[in-house]
Amino acid sequence: MIGLRQLPWLAALLVSGGLSAEPLLERAVDRGVLNVCSGDEFPPFKFLDAQGRPAGLIPDLIDDLHRQLATATGKALTLRLVQVNPVNRILFLQQGRCDLLMTSMLDTPARREQVDIASPGFYQSAATVFAPKASVLADWSSLRGKTLCAPATSVWIRPLEERYGVRFISFNGSAEVRKAVADQRCLGALGDDVLYRALAATPGWEDYEVKLPGQDPAPWGIAVRKGQPQLLSALSRIVEGWHAEGLIIALERHYGLAPSPWLVEQQQARQAVARHD
Repeated sequence: MIGLRQLPWLAALLVSGGLSAEPLLERAVDRGVLNVCSGDEFPPFKFLDAQGRPAGLIPDLIDDLHRQLATATGKALTLRLVQVNPVNRILFLQQGRCDLLMTSMLDTPARREQVDIASPGFYQSAATVFAPKASVLADWSSLRGKTLCAPATSVWIRPLEERYGVRFISFNGSAEVRKAVADQRCLGALGDDVLYRALAATPGWEDYEVKLPGQDPAPWGIAVRKGQPQLLSALSRIVEGWHAEGLIIALERHYGLAPSPWLVEQQQARQAVARHD
């Protein structure tokens, strides 16, 4: 992990009264616990290992983020993951049940009205359809009048309803969506292309595949309650470091994920800035 390389500027932020002065992180330091809201299991982005502990690309990034913030504050912060689903995750963050939210939540203008989201994002996905291999879908237009399963809060539901006349059955979380697809309650699932490509490669889903090219791509961002500008800045700098050092690319390779061109673009952009500094 690359955390220690980020610490000089984090320490400077702390000395200037930034990180420790803001209410949420101040409470985390006082109680000695950093609460992070984290989403449903979706291997290999998040799953439980043989010991029942969270593992995967997102938990690994959360661990690195935790180490950086703990070192910057000079306190022994214990990491506590708070399980959320797409319906309650923003509510939990707004209620202060967690200090930050790190899931596959897309960074959209509507969500930025509710919470602040660190820029840049740490990953990216686009809308696709995951369905049995035997089903025939020539293109997005062939979905007209057909029914898909989707998380109730998916930002893609309304655009696809309007664009292609798709019907939807909504569920609280991705696990419920997957079960509904397996039970043939809908033609397939609407969701993130990267998540479902990974799912198609896992045991039990050999007869399913990603059917259509991605639409409406958006980054995944780390969210915090509004009114935490220094914490938000710190998180943004941490993510920039991940991209510059290639940490997420390395984790992607470690977990056998298909290479993301977007990650390569992010790394190249940060390295270009560094060369001109």
